[in-house]
Order: sequence, then C-alpha cells, then structure tokens
Amino acid sequence: MFSYLIIIIFLPITLIADEKLRLIRADVLENDIVNGQSVQYLYGNVIFEKGSMVINCDKAFNIEKTGQSSMVGMVKVIDENKSLVCDSLHFDSPNNILYGFGNSRIWDDDYELKSDTITYFSNIDSGITYGNSELKQNNQIITSHSIFYAKQKEQDAVSYTAKGNVLISEDGRIATCGKAIYKQKEQSTSLIINPEIRENKQTISGRIIDLKYNNGVLENIYIPSGANVKTITQGFKKHQKTSKNENNKLTLDFVNDLSGNSLKGFFDEGMLDSLQLEGMAKTHYHIFEDSIYQGENIASGDTIILQFYQNDINKIIVHGGSRGEYKPDTVSSNIEGPISYSSEIIKYNVNAEETDLHGDAKIHYTNMNLDAGFVNVNWVTNILEAKAKSNAYSSFKAIKPTIIEEGRDPMVGNEMVYNLSSKKGSVLKGRTSAEDGFYTGTQIRNQDKKTIFIDNSTYTTCDLENPHFHFASNKMKMINDDKVIAKPITFFINNIPIIGLPFGIFPHKGGRRQSGWIMPGYGESSYRGQFIDGLGYYWAPNDYWDSKLTTSLADRQGLTIRLTNNYRKRYSFSGGIHLETKQHFSSSVSAENRDLLKLSDNVKSDYVFRWNHNQIMRNDQTFRVNGQYYSSGDYNKRTGIDIERRLNQQAVSNATYSKRWKKSNNSLSINLSSKKDLMVDNKIDPNDIFYQLPSGLGNKLIITTNTLPKMSFRHGQSKLFKTNAINKKWYHNISWNYSANLNNKMQNYYQSVESLDDTTYEYIWDDSIRTKTTSLITHNMSVNAPQKLFKYISFNPSIQFKSDWVDRTFSLFDSSNAQSTSIEQYGFAARTIFSSFNLTMNTKIYGLFPIKIGKLQSIRHVASPSIGYSYSPDYTKKIFGKDLGYFQEYTDDNGETAFFDRFTGTPAGSTPRQERQAMTFSLNNIFQAKTMVDGKEKKLELFSWRMNTSYNFANDNFPLANLSSSVRAKIANKLNLDLSLSHDFYKFNNENGQRINSININENGIPTPRLINARLSTGFRFQGNRIGSNEDKNSEEDSTANSYNLDEPNFSDRLNKNNRKSSTGKLWSTSLSFSYSINKANPINPNETFWMSSNTSLQLTRNWRMQYNARFNLLDNDLVNHNFSIYRDLHCWEMSINWTPNGYGSGFYLKINVKSPTLRDLKLEQRGGIFSRRANF
Repeated sequence: MFSYLIIIIFLPITLIADEKLRLIRADVLENDIVNGQSVQYLYGNVIFEKGSMVINCDKAFNIEKTGQSSMVGMVKVIDENKSLVCDSLHFDSPNNILYGFGNSRIWDDDYELKSDTITYFSNIDSGITYGNSELKQNNQIITSHSIFYAKQKEQDAVSYTAKGNVLISEDGRIATCGKAIYKQKEQSTSLIINPEIRENKQTISGRIIDLKYNNGVLENIYIPSGANVKTITQGFKKHQKTSKNENNKLTLDFVNDLSGNSLKGFFDEGMLDSLQLEGMAKTHYHIFEDSIYQGENIASGDTIILQFYQNDINKIIVHGGSRGEYKPDTVSSNIEGPISYSSEIIKYNVNAEETDLHGDAKIHYTNMNLDAGFVNVNWVTNILEAKAKSNAYSSFKAIKPTIIEEGRDPMVGNEMVYNLSSKKGSVLKGRTSAEDGFYTGTQIRNQDKKTIFIDNSTYTTCDLENPHFHFASNKMKMINDDKVIAKPITFFINNIPIIGLPFGIFPHKGGRRQSGWIMPGYGESSYRGQFIDGLGYYWAPNDYWDSKLTTSLADRQGLTIRLTNNYRKRYSFSGGIHLETKQHFSSSVSAENRDLLKLSDNVKSDYVFRWNHNQIMRNDQTFRVNGQYYSSGDYNKRTGIDIERRLNQQAVSNATYSKRWKKSNNSLSINLSSKKDLMVDNKIDPNDIFYQLPSGLGNKLIITTNTLPKMSFRHGQSKLFKTNAINKKWYHNISWNYSANLNNKMQNYYQSVESLDDTTYEYIWDDSIRTKTTSLITHNMSVNAPQKLFKYISFNPSIQFKSDWVDRTFSLFDSSNAQSTSIEQYGFAARTIFSSFNLTMNTKIYGLFPIKIGKLQSIRHVASPSIGYSYSPDYTKKIFGKDLGYFQEYTDDNGETAFFDRFTGTPAGSTPRQERQAMTFSLNNIFQAKTMVDGKEKKLELFSWRMNTSYNFANDNFPLANLSSSVRAKIANKLNLDLSLSHDFYKFNNENGQRINSININENGIPTPRLINARLSTGFRFQGNRIGSNEDKNSEEDSTANSYNLDEPNFSDRLNKNNRKSSTGKLWSTSLSFSYSINKANPINPNETFWMSSNTSLQLTRNWRMQYNARFNLLDNDLVNHNFSIYRDLHCWEMSINWTPNGYGSGFYLKINVKSPTLRDLKLEQRGGIFSRRANF
C-alpha cells in the first residue's frame, strides 16, 4: 500500500521575460488601479501565452505585477500535447498552478481526467481533482470523489491515488473500494477500504486487494488477509408439486463462496486462470446436473486451489487437513443424506462432477463409514470406488478399504465399489467380522441393506491370518441382524478337513440377543445311561422379552424340560417366569427295567414355577413380586448340582408395594408373603433321615406362613423444633421418628401329641394340618437430643416407646381340681411400654509418640472412651404407682407368688419382667503410624483394640457382664490378624458346672477375669515371580480375600473368570488362612476347633495353569475336602479339567471347547461323579 505525496513549494522565482504570462490579444482592454495595483480587464477572444502554453477564454482580468489571472467563458489551455478545458480558470503564473472550476477536463495522448474542479501543476504534469472525478487510461475508467495524479516523463499513463467511492472498470471487470493507489512504474494497483472486484457474476473481496498488470493487462491478484470469493450461478431447483399442472422447477441464483486468510489469483491474457487460498481456507459451492440443483458441498483445508476454464470453475484442490461435507437436495438427488469426508488431498473435477480423496481417506454417509488410501466419487452415477493407495501420490501409505455400516461389522478388502443411491456394493478379496467371528471371501457384495453374498467364503473365530480352524463354503449368504447361511460347508482344523455338511447356519446379530438352536451335550454314564443335555431353542423376538426352552433326556433317568421367559421395559418394569418339570422313573423301578417308551407307566412327576417382577412407578413408587412353587419338597436336593441350590429348603413368595414422600420424610410399604418349608413332610416321617423328634407336648413344625398383609408406615428422623437460625438452641437438636406396622399372619403347622401306642417315642407328630391366624399392630417412637458438653464431650439422651395392639390375650383360670390353666381370650388389647431410656457420653483423646526409626516418624494413639446408662422397668410392678394390668398374679404349686403374662403366646411376645439399670463402658483404641516415603507423608493403620462391658444395678446375681475385647491388625497389607476374646468376671464351680455369684480374684485380691471364649483368624500369601518380571508387587490381593467353596462342584464360572486371566510375571502363589476358636464357658467340657484353608496356583507357562484348593481340620489331622483344576489356553480354544476327589459333590469334568460364545457348543466333554448323575444345563 502506498500513496503519493505531492509537495508544492512556493519559492520566489526570477523569471526571464519568456516565462511571464503575456497577453496576445483581446477585443477590449481596460486598465484600472485597484489597491494601488494595475489591473487589466479583457473581453472577447482573449488569448494568453506562457512559453508553449496557450490560454483562450471569453473574459479575463490580469494583474500583471503579481502574475495572477482569472479567466471565464470557454476556457481552454493547450500546452504541447496536453489540453485543459473548464468553465473558469485561475492561473498562478509564478508557480505554474492552474485552478479549473466547472466541467473541468484535462487530457493528453495517454489519459483523460474529468472533475468538478481541478488543480493542475503544469511544470510537473500532475494535479488534484475534486468532485465527480473520472480518469480514463489503459482501457480503464476510474471514478471517485478525488484523484491525486502525476505523470512521469516517458510514461504512457499516470500514477494516481483515488479516494471516496472509488470505482474502476476494465474489460467488464469492476473494482470498488474506498481508496485506490496506482503505481505506473510497477504497474500495480492497491485497493483499500472495503475493496471488491466483480466480474462475470463473481465477486472478490478482502481487507486489501493488490492487482499486478503487465502492459496494461491484469496478470495476478493478491489479498493478504480476509480473502473471500463469491460466484453466482443460476439453476433450477425442484420442489414437491401441489397439483398435476404445476411446474416443479424454480429458477434461482446460487451463491458459491470461497474464503481464507490470504488469496493469490493468476490471470492468463486478462482472464482468470486460478485462485489459491491459504490459511483456514473454506469453499462452499453448489452441484448441478443438467442445470438442476443436486446439492451443496462444503470443504475446508489449509490451502484451496481453484482452477478456471473460460471464467468457470474447472477444478478445486484442497490440501492439508482437508475435510468436507456434501448435502444432497432432498427432492432432486437420489442420495439419502449428507456425506462427510476427509483426506490429505481432495480434488474436485467440477465439469466431470467427480471427487478424488488422496491419502487417509475417510467417508461417513448415513449409517456407513469408509476408510481407504484412495477414494473416487462420481456424483453423476453416485458410484464410489475405493482402493488401498493413490496412483497420483505414492508417498501416502496404503490403507485397505474398510467399510463399517451401522448394525454390521467392519468389512475389509483390496478394492471396493459402492453405489450411494442403491447402497449396493462389492468388495474384492474382502474380510469382515461379526461379533467375535471373521468372514473372508474372494468377492463380497450386498443385495440390499440386510443381505450380503460372499463367494469362496470362510468363517472362524480365530483372529490369526492362518486360523487354527475354520468353516469353508462356496457360497455364503449373510442376513444382517439375523443369521449366516452357508452351503455346502466343511469344518477344517489346521487346514485339514474334518467333517462336511450340506449347509450350516451361524448367528449374526452384531452384539444383540440371537434367536437360534441351542446345541446339546452328549454323554453316557452308568447312572443315567445315554443322555442328551441342553437341547433347546432361544427366541428373542424383540428388545422387550425373550424365551429359552431347554430339555434333558436320559434313558435310565427320564425327561427334564425348562422354560424361562424374561421381559423388560427400560425405566419401567422387568421380570421373568420360569417353568420346570422333571418326568423321571420312580425309584421302585430297577435300572435294567427302565425303558423310555414306558416312562408314563412308572413316572415320578415334579414341577417348579418361579415368577419375579420389579416395577418402578412414578412419584417414588415401586412394586416387586417374587413367587415360587415346588411340587416336591426335596426337589432341589435331588436335582441340584451346586451346593447352594441343594441346601435350599424353603419356597418363599412375596409381593411388595412401597411409596415414599421425600418432602415429608414419610414412607409406606405393603407386603404379601408366603413361606413354605419344603422338607416338612420329611421331618414328621419317622422313617426319614430328616425326621425331627418332638421334645414335648404342643411342639410345632410350621408348614406355611402367610402374611396377609403386612403394612409398614415410617416417619424418618425429624427435628422436633425446626429452625433456620444460625445460632441454634439446645432444644433445636431434639429429633424424633415414628413407625407403625400391621401384621396379619396365618400359619399352617403340625403339632406334637402324646403317643397312644406302645412305642419308643413319648411324643409324636399329629399328621393333621392345623391353622392359626393372628393380627398385630405395633407402634414405635423414639426421641433423642444429642448435645455437646464442654466442646469435646458428646452427650446423647434418648427414649424409646412401643405400643402393641393384638386381637387376643391369655388369662389364667382356676379349675375345680385346683390346677391353673391358660385360656385364650379374643378381643382387642393394647400394651404400651417405654422399652428403654438411654444416656451416652463419649469423647476422643489423642496421643502422639515421637518415635523415629527409619521411615517411621511417629505413632498416633486415638482413644475413644464411652460411658452410658440404660433403664427399662419391670412391668410386673406398678409403674408410677399404677398397675398396668399386663400380668396376672397367682400362687404357684410351691405356694410362691408368680406372675402370668397375658401377652405371652401372642404376636406381641412376652412383656418385659426384668428391670434393667445398667452402666455400659467401652474403650476403642486405634494405633496409627506416620511414615515418610520419598518426601511424602503416609498414614498406616497398625491395629485397633476394642473393649466393652456393663454393670446392671438391678441384678442381684451376676450384675457385671462379660468383658468383650477384640484386636484387629493388618500387617504390611499382606497379613490380616483378628483376635476376639470374652472374659467372665465370676468364679466357676467345677463340681456342679455352674457359675458362682462371686468375683474371681487371685491370691493378691486382684480380680482376674476368666477366659471363656477366644477366636483367632489370620491369612497370608506367598508368591514367586518369574526371573526378570516387573510385575507390581503392590498389586497383590489381600490374602484373606481369597475364599473358595470347596463343596461346590460346578466350577465352570470360576474357570471362566479366573483361568483366562494370564499373568506373565507371576509364577506361583499360595494363600493360607487359619481359624482357631475355643469355648471354655464350661471349663470341664471346652469346645475347640482349628481349621486351615489353602489355595495354590501354579502358572507353568503362559498358557498352562494349575490350581489346588483344600480345607483341613488340624485338630483331627483330617483333610475335609479338596479340589484340583487344570487350565490350558489353546489360543482360540481352551481346555479345563476339574477333579473333586471326595465329598457330596465329588466328580470329574473334562472340557475342550472354542472360546468364542458364538461357537461355545463346539466342544468335547467327559464327565464323572455328580456331573454324570445329574443334568448339567
């Protein structure tokens, strides 16, 4: 950017006679003296001369002395080849300055300048114009408010600076700006202040535009910042017809836009040849086919180059971070949605309507993503071709075309063709995956959105280039979200054909649940005979429910059928229904006489029904149902493999509705439940091993307990005196809570009676079922008021109230034979008591031992003493002078006064009859170590020690409770140590085996509590790492966290979770846990146990792993049970062996199978023990 500065220096000039302005002629000459100076007034054909300059006008006045002249009327100045005309002129002759006014025009052979006024410096051929200025030169017309110009000798044009509404027109090209500077010597023009250049419906703009000319012809253009190019294109846009006769084409103007930080433009013979934008370059242009609008394309990159042909865009090239998006027209285009793309270089051939993506090309279209080294898109045919490498740019790395469609797995090939309109395509030498499987083929093509055909195909779940196994087929049909059909199909292991089938079907649902057949397991055992386990079908029709039907058939056992239905609606409800039936041979039929065809003649039928439902409703409401029914009580025991199922002897069903009111802190729960003892019939059968002998008359064995219903209302903890004050009073801490429970219960039971027969049993079970119903409403309320005393002591008094409402009580009746009997009386009765009053105080005391040894800095001791008082009354006595009537006083057989509790035997339970006034004492000690490691302070828990006891002032005998204490330590995060002790303060009489109400003291009179119970448990781990292993030792698990149920024969879950974990650093590990306990409450007959559990794991190699679990009784030197397992990782296969030598769940199980869940039924199994006796599915 530049400007001319014209400096006019007025200097006294000594003119020779020829340089003075001379009057040549005038029709009339008048002289006058004005202000002492002679003034000439000239009229008619006035002519002046000065050197080569000739001035003509109609009238003039001239001051000869000063050389100042003014001319009017047809003023014309001729100076060699230059001419000037104007309406009036003032000539400053000494300074050679001419001032022209009104229709001023100056010209020579090279330029012409018009203006309202003009100032012309004749000696330097330069000037200034103001008002409607217009300059013509070099086929240009420049108009503006003012022009400063100058012409150098031997130049054929003027240099100028134009200001104010500048407009430059040249060969159909128009430039506008606020200021223009032209340098004739450099043949350059700078357009400043909102510059624009318009030509052929194209507009170029920027903050500054520099134009470079060559012999008057525009050669290049440069915009250093804020570059923008807009081009208007006219075309037709289709729209939806509203009537048959309506024209569905609209003629519209479309604006193509190009922008960037800077722009360089190049012209060829005055016509635009190319444009180059750099820095955050972006282009937006529209695509047409036969003048019909097809869509718009937006692209961006570091550099954009536009190549033109006959002033129309021919090619667009985008470099550096190139990306773009094509948005098709919704009416005229066959393409369904936007296409996003990116690559190293993008080339658009506008005339051919093609796009080339070179280097790391990526395309996203609707539900399709494509990665490749090179991509070509033909927008006329909508055909996309992808290759691994660009032929034009060899430096870009090769990327095999990979296409990913939503709901499908990636597909890879050497070359790929895809139709954007029909969404059909083909892949040469392609490879794709489905879940954990891989498909290959010489050609892969899709018929529609759901169907793909593969020629010369293979399928495997092995991820190696040369898989360990695969299925091969000449033709394969892949149906998305459904299945894969191959025919014929051959199974290969290490490229060796094993078996061929006419066709094969594989699931293909991309991670979703898959409907299909469930392959069974086959086997034979002496107990079950030949059997098939797990044959069935899984059906998942939609996302809301599924169904699974499985069967087991054994020719010496019978038939088992299971049906499981699950349903779920997100954020609403979920549940499941399980039906199971076993049609087995009766135990009376010998094994050799069992025939499946005659199963109906000797069948024992069992049924199981389970239903669970969980529903979340609005406004904090929930509804849950869990129901079970067993036709046989020992069903789980006879059929279960895992110990948890075998020991389940109850069928529990319940339905619960709950509602919460958060703002008021209230909640309501309504429950219906039923609990059935599945083994109760075995317990009353004297010939059964589970028979329970009655201990007295009136003993009960509950068959079912039904709650119809149980309702609970609760008001949560709330402040009694609510306040928002900052400074709260002591009574603001008082809080309360309340709950009410209604329980209607019905029980069916067996009751013991006296034996009337001459048997060995005094009491037997009456096999008649009896029923009893009870009702109870319980109210509970508590109030507490926690306070702070002296800032460090926490003080908390509390009181609990309870009221029971029942529908019956009992009374004592004296019969005629002077024996008292209990009579049940129906009717409402209430019992209200305050269950306890408690007062507790506690604080914390801190101590610090500055012991510095190595990393140890200090040891902190935190002692938390607590003292409390609790009181509950004896309700056989009067309370505040009033007999509440809960007890009936009578005289027993010994003549002593006794009390009969009216509520004993009711759902409310017995009424408290023992007064309690107890002081409780407890002390909690925590010891912590503070260490310094690498400049960082760390706190370690060393051990904790807890003690507590109490003293009941209301007890005449043994008022001092046992002293309970416990010590817990965790050493180096590797060893856990738990010790719990219980001491009795009182003496023990070894002769009669009873405690003595006297404190046990030693010879010095010091109380010595007697140890009556102790338990010590610990666990730790040993391990060894491989040589050179860097495995983090701090990542070791807590040794006490390892626990295995050694009675559990079904180890498959454990194998799946643990055996597949491969640790390349750990070679072996052994964990041991010990538990010792002793009970010396009766020193004469102490009870002692000592157990040890061990778990040893050996990682022989990366793929071989062994494990051994055992449990020992160290007191009896007895191995209780143990278990061996071996696991071998076979890459895409795996082998597992488990052997439990003894115990109820003893057995042997060998399994070799494919890892993939898709082909989990491709396996080899061998069973023994419990696994061969029971169905395992």
